[in-house]
Amino acid sequence: MTGRGPRGERGEQADKIVAVARRSFATRGYAATSLRSVAQEAGVDPGLVTYYFRTKTGLLEEVMQPPEAFGAAVAAAAEQPMDRRGHAFVQAALNLWEDPVSAEILRSIVLTAAQEPVALQRLRQLFSELVLAVVSHSLPDTERNLRASLISTQIVGMIMSRYIWQLGAIATLPASSVTDLLAPTIQHYLTGALPSSLSDDGPSPG
Repeated sequence: MTGRGPRGERGEQADKIVAVARRSFATRGYAATSLRSVAQEAGVDPGLVTYYFRTKTGLLEEVMQPPEAFGAAVAAAAEQPMDRRGHAFVQAALNLWEDPVSAEILRSIVLTAAQEPVALQRLRQLFSELVLAVVSHSLPDTERNLRASLISTQIVGMIMSRYIWQLGAIATLPASSVTDLLAPTIQHYLTGALPSSLSDDGPSPG
């Protein structure tokens, strides 16, 4: 049942506010965006912005929430048999970024984090909880952090080159080709031998 007043309309109104804030934070920057400007562009009363999100920090926290499918996609890939997990991780990332709705949210998160330290810290936290911790699950205890970090360098680098910077051939290749090219490297980082000089925390001292 739809409630009365602002709370009853929260879904539609709040979504409109968040969409405008997402674009503004990503393009103008967090500091240059005001709650009043967000309200004006969203076509709502400024009081609704503070009603729903209290402060600009609260609005930023909402903007930095990843798509609902994000955590589930990474978790599902991590449940695949180990010999197919590299392919699954790449495919999960591509599926999210090839979807226009989730790509818009993810692009905004990345661009906002590039400009605002608070947003960057939140992105680090989300990445640690939703990606690194999940990817490292069931990997050898002494190498799990290193292997998960190596995997992230490849997938994040691909995402930045293909979807943010749109750099070189990687930006125009079919998604299936990107998967075929990148999956073997990810699989090596999952199961292949690492240099004996490396430990979980990086190069051994001395």
